[in-house]
Amino acid sequence: MLLRRRMDALVSAYRELGRFSGAALVARGDRVLFKKAYGCANYEHDVPNGPATVFRIGSQTKTFTAIAILRLQERGLLHVSDPVGRHLPGYPRGADITLHHLLTNTSGIPDYVTTDGFTRIMGTPRTRERLIAGFKDRPLLFEPGARMSYSNSGWVLLGEVIERLSGLGYARYLQENVFAPLGMERSGLDDGTRLVEGRADGYMSVDGTVIRTPYVDNSNQDAAGALHSTAEDLHRWQRGLPRLLRGDSLAELLGPHVDGHGYGCAMADGRIESSGGTIGYVSVSAWYPRDGLFVCVLSNIENAAFSEIERALAAIARGEPYERPERRVFVTVDPDVFDRFAGRYTMRFMGRVSTMEITRVGDRLMAEVHGLARTELRPMSETRYFARMKGEVELDFLASGQIALNWAGRDVTAERVSV
Repeated sequence: MLLRRRMDALVSAYRELGRFSGAALVARGDRVLFKKAYGCANYEHDVPNGPATVFRIGSQTKTFTAIAILRLQERGLLHVSDPVGRHLPGYPRGADITLHHLLTNTSGIPDYVTTDGFTRIMGTPRTRERLIAGFKDRPLLFEPGARMSYSNSGWVLLGEVIERLSGLGYARYLQENVFAPLGMERSGLDDGTRLVEGRADGYMSVDGTVIRTPYVDNSNQDAAGALHSTAEDLHRWQRGLPRLLRGDSLAELLGPHVDGHGYGCAMADGRIESSGGTIGYVSVSAWYPRDGLFVCVLSNIENAAFSEIERALAAIARGEPYERPERRVFVTVDPDVFDRFAGRYTMRFMGRVSTMEITRVGDRLMAEVHGLARTELRPMSETRYFARMKGEVELDFLASGQIALNWAGRDVTAERVSV
């Protein structure tokens, strides 16, 4: 009971600061220690989130795509060492790129999400054929296997492989071979043509006030990020994985293969994580094998402090120190200071290079990361700023001309490339 009260107090504090709306679940083995929802699934109509509310899970979809591939491997229909061309004849460099390269983001195929104009067309339905046509003829960023660069494109190709080998649509294959066997009754893929009971709408938080985010059609996320689920279903998934995959397949899923990453998940310090972010939503499922602990945080606020909440809930469950959130204090800075920071910066995350444009607009400092909406950088000092964009971001402008970012709990360095 004491653990439950501490967990509720923690998440409630984030909620009161406008830094969370969604559902959280903590379990040790089959025993659920904490399960509660906060905020609204629809703010316009004041519909509350509940423990069974459905959320889009973004790139957690990739872990399920990887599971589907490994299930096909267990049936002898493919091997992850197969060249892509064996299953997708005619694909450029298909003899050199393997399924393993796609599963580890080491194929060198550019990420279609970061291409110019993606945000302008993301609300328009597209077939997978058109999606693939948009990136397949672009030159590789590097030779297959040379290094890692996060690429949604590779996961779209894996979705096509799943359909061709199984003879089923991607969504139906997952339903029959993953969700149904694990009892995940409220998980699936929304194709935009049917109602999904209890699904939360997506929002952005601005100074504690929520605003609607732009619409993204799931056809533009596909096997890379189109699934939805609930905290309860994701707990069933975590508990049921050993029944779904053989031991060797489970080990292959978790890796690590490259830089601590498995297939659609990451492992570090004895912690396994599958996380995701898409327009209007962020999510994380983390399990700690030594403790038998599982923590799931799903949010329908795109810039929620989901990673901080997950880590703090785990700390409470493990009897470790944790911090309650505090209200950030913003200050007034002479806008002329902003001119020192304006320019173009590049940063690398999971090998993928992204561009960030810093501009002064009147008396405000603005940032736009390729593929995300432009947002204000709010000063906490002359050199330290805060922004909300696909999670919470704190930025320190350094004397070296670099920016040190803490983005949803991850440290990233941005290099200035032009003024």
